[in-house]
Amino acid sequence: MRMISLARTRTALVGIGIFAAAVSMTAGADASVTSSAALTWSVVPSPSRGTDSLLGGVSCVSATACTAAGDYATSGGPGRTLIESWNGTKWSVVPSPNRGGSNGGSVLYGVSCVSATACTVAGAYIHTSTSGGIDRTLIESWNGTNWSVVPSPNRAGANGGSVLDGVSCASATACTAVGSDTHTSTSGSIARTLIESWNGTSWSVTPSPSPGTDSELNSVSCTTATTCTAVGVSTSASGARVTLAESWNGASWSVMPIPEPGADSWLEGVSCVSATACTAAGFYYTTGGGHHMTLIESWNGASWSVVPSPSPGTGSLFSGVSCVSATVCSAAGYYNPTGSTRGTLIETWNGTSWSVVPSPGRGSHSALDGVSCVSATACSATGYYPAGGQRKTLIESGTANG
Repeated sequence: MRMISLARTRTALVGIGIFAAAVSMTAGADASVTSSAALTWSVVPSPSRGTDSLLGGVSCVSATACTAAGDYATSGGPGRTLIESWNGTKWSVVPSPNRGGSNGGSVLYGVSCVSATACTVAGAYIHTSTSGGIDRTLIESWNGTNWSVVPSPNRAGANGGSVLDGVSCASATACTAVGSDTHTSTSGSIARTLIESWNGTSWSVTPSPSPGTDSELNSVSCTTATTCTAVGVSTSASGARVTLAESWNGASWSVMPIPEPGADSWLEGVSCVSATACTAAGFYYTTGGGHHMTLIESWNGASWSVVPSPSPGTGSLFSGVSCVSATVCSAAGYYNPTGSTRGTLIETWNGTSWSVVPSPGRGSHSALDGVSCVSATACSATGYYPAGGQRKTLIESGTANG
């Protein structure tokens, strides 16, 4: 689960107690990165606040209306929410509230918009009245004029913290947010899936299964109020990290059988265009603790299956995916060509195969965390790049070749 701290030490990817981003990655071209897609990606100027900024999620409703969410800090201080909007010409910071007092951190991980005047962001804040501080769920909504905090529950017994990592809205009155919470006792800590739903009036916890010894959900995609798919990771009895997928039928959540391609596997993003067409993206480690490789899995309405995807460099992973149809998807993340540097990674699906698309990045440790496409010819991806020992926001735009 993505826990936050008073000093705000968030990384791009955090598994259950394991920092996936510890595998380092580089910007720039690599001989193994080739193009066979119709999009050209370019960096779009975006503001950064404080001394350290990043954008984790993005949601676009048109080519001229996007919202990105993340966080920023100043001089190693606590995290503060960061929301930026795209009007078709430029990205600009939109004021957003924080919770947790002056010493508590607030961060945003997921965002979902159903129109230019209806968006929801999800994340966490530190509740500083608790000894040592503890993470609590954070949800904010946009009404076309301003962002405001919406009360969100924390499940009883989650004394180890609660975090929301992803959110998806099928309409302004039907949203689902997913993440995890932790119960700690003298025998240790147990992470459980956390799912909350919005009915247009209030957020409430919806029961969800937590297989294995630890479970978390990182992303969710809803096509209707009664059809959602969430993905993440759980821990098996042997201690291995295994892919996790759950589905909502309007009445209950249930675990979906899903393949395990490697020794340890994570799913970080999911995008569904219908009840019978979903794409999940993440990464897995080769047997024996070797390199981490990109992972794409596809749902056809009956079963999940692994779809081959390129893994350039010495390590590759996906953080997010966005599909506009069963034959048009884009996945974003980062890869490691050589050494300890990191470069942005974008791949596209044409209905037959996945292929790498060149993406520029900035600096020597650029990474993408989120992607949103409104058509086959208009996408936006968000993340960060290094500058002077700190991170700055990174936004890239994908448009059709002219």
